[in-house]
Amino acid sequence: MELFPEESQWGLLTAAGLRGDFQAAWIEGDDIAAITAELKIDPTATLECDLATALRWSSTDARTPILWMGEHAPGWTFALVLAGAASDLSLPGRRIFDFCYVREIDEFYGIAGIYREEGLDDLDLNDDQGDEDDLDPHLIAVGRITGRFIDRDWLAGRRTLCRVPVEARTS
Repeated sequence: MELFPEESQWGLLTAAGLRGDFQAAWIEGDDIAAITAELKIDPTATLECDLATALRWSSTDARTPILWMGEHAPGWTFALVLAGAASDLSLPGRRIFDFCYVREIDEFYGIAGIYREEGLDDLDLNDDQGDEDDLDPHLIAVGRITGRFIDRDWLAGRRTLCRVPVEARTS
């Protein structure tokens, strides 16, 4: 794996339609069925879809977390949080790198776990808060840790749209 992606990670995400707030979690483990079971997601109430379809759900009730979740890389699952908060996900025993960018105030709350990881010294990871200019280094760091950067093929993939029930949340 290269140290840097071919394209800006944040640039790819915004070009794909993520122009507003951005919340995501990279979850250790690639057994999607096991992760959805841990989150108590009803597999009969999900929808396999592309990112454009999933983004239509981003304006729904924020009290009910809605995820677009699926394969990221071997050993990792990606969950785009369309409603609710990534910090509400309860998955004991799994590493989770959660990330939140609030465009309205141009501030992100980053991935605290990455600062302990090796091989990131060349990235400008000031701290776990910043503005839009700080997003790419943090997204690159997650790509290095998980073994895959965001790319056009990744963005074109189909993943599972699902709701996280109340009993699966931490708060």
